[in-house]
Amino acid sequence: MGTVLFVVTLHQTAPLLAKVIVLSACALAVGQFLYRGQYFPRVIMDVLSRLSDKAGLERAFEARAKKLATINAEDLARRVKARVVGQDETIDQIAIQLRRRFAAQGRNRPIAVFCFTGAPGTGKTHLAKALAEELFEDRNHLHFFDMSQYGQAFSASGLFGSPKGYVGSQSYGALTAALRDMSNAIVLLDEFEKAHPEVHKRFLAAWNDGFITEASDGARVSTSQAIFILTTNAAGRRISEIAQNHKGDRAELTQQVKSAMLDAQFAPEVLSRIDDVFIFNPLRGLDLARVVALEIERLAAQYDLKIAEGGIDVAVLVDTVEALGDRVDGGVRDVARAVEHQITDGLLDARGAGARFIRLVKEQDRVKIVHDPLEASGHLKDSASTSS
Repeated sequence: MGTVLFVVTLHQTAPLLAKVIVLSACALAVGQFLYRGQYFPRVIMDVLSRLSDKAGLERAFEARAKKLATINAEDLARRVKARVVGQDETIDQIAIQLRRRFAAQGRNRPIAVFCFTGAPGTGKTHLAKALAEELFEDRNHLHFFDMSQYGQAFSASGLFGSPKGYVGSQSYGALTAALRDMSNAIVLLDEFEKAHPEVHKRFLAAWNDGFITEASDGARVSTSQAIFILTTNAAGRRISEIAQNHKGDRAELTQQVKSAMLDAQFAPEVLSRIDDVFIFNPLRGLDLARVVALEIERLAAQYDLKIAEGGIDVAVLVDTVEALGDRVDGGVRDVARAVEHQITDGLLDARGAGARFIRLVKEQDRVKIVHDPLEASGHLKDSASTSS
């Protein structure tokens, strides 16, 4: 109503100007109608409208954002447990925390800053990678940084860029470039304790203020859609003992673990920015047997061989686990080496003989690999029936 009165008044004092304003408004309304209705020539349409279904794409992005905002913790935990062995309780806790933090987005901070601690080879890095694929359905949403490469104070420029006038100032740092190109991702800072303390402190703004500054041009890169995961082996044995002997609530356990990390030279200001610490337990018993079986399957696949149904003799798994005993300080890596030493020659012989399916049996003090022609013929029959 106010606009109409203004135009009427203006028409009485300056009729030409009033006509120009009315015609401009009409032209703008027509243009907006044509654009929204996609009636413009293809060359001046939105590229998504021209080359794809823009409305459908907008709905897909909205659905994806809504899906992440309402994570089903039980479903996420179930899917991750199928990929990571021996850390069920930790995975449940992580899924619950992620559900809460995704629901509370918009606080100008990263979605979460988690620390995975425990003995080497217990699945810390593997779990972070699995989370990236399960949350974002794309492994490209994982930014991996080996922090052992940043053991000197000056090496921070490799992550955050170099100021103008210094070598490398023409390009972005690895971290700022990764988050600029893919902001909704997991940033995995592997073996964080091996980076220089000055490098640690450069992350404080990222975790506290919700952005990092690229040194080369001063640009601010948002971290509010990222999940930072630090992995560390520092004080791993002591932390495992704390977890095994602890009887109180989780908040008290977290404080004790952070105290142990403080003694391991983590700066207090860094620890105070970590939202939660998750402890990874050493692999034991059936969990270790599962890892051995999976490593056998993985190694056989490298030689184009498959394990027959029930094809690993129980004695093979029991003896391997007992032989490892308490020597699994390297976790899965120790298991992989032990398995490789036992069966590689047999796998080579089996492949050379043209086998496809194999069985592993215990024969005195060695593991013998035998062909399984029945499994192979059964497979061929299944394939024939399927194709017919």
